[in-house]
Amino acid sequence: MFSQRRVYFMIVFMLVFSGCALTNTNKSVEIKQDNIEKPIKIKEKKAEVKKKSFSYKYCNKNIMIMNHASKYIQEEFNKGYFIQKDIVGAKAQLFLIENNSKSIFAKNINNALKSYNIQYSHAKKNKCNLNKFKISPLTKIKLEIKKLEKNMLKKEDKK
Repeated sequence: MFSQRRVYFMIVFMLVFSGCALTNTNKSVEIKQDNIEKPIKIKEKKAEVKKKSFSYKYCNKNIMIMNHASKYIQEEFNKGYFIQKDIVGAKAQLFLIENNSKSIFAKNINNALKSYNIQYSHAKKNKCNLNKFKISPLTKIKLEIKKLEKNMLKKEDKK
């Protein structure tokens, strides 16, 4: 029926556990109780609000793409219009961009804006730090155009 090894194993197993039980019952434990009443101190716990340390792992990727798109838009306008101080051309191109024209320049800028907006919405939804991106790239271009216009008016007034 049982092999000899199983029988020995069962006997050793029973001796080990029965020996442990016997040694614990032989020990006597005395518990001393003090009849002295100690005042109970109640500590008021402040309600601690733990912030979830959820960290969106693609924040840096989103910010990098947004930086690249914004820089691209700024550089294209700088190369094409702002270096030459072509305010009329910049306004015309801005008009074409806002109306989704099919010109190559407008398409490239609109694609960069689309990429910027997608990454911005992902980053905002996942609570990334967007302090550097309070103004959209097109708004920056509009501010630059206004700045150039003011400078041109000042130069004309001096003449």
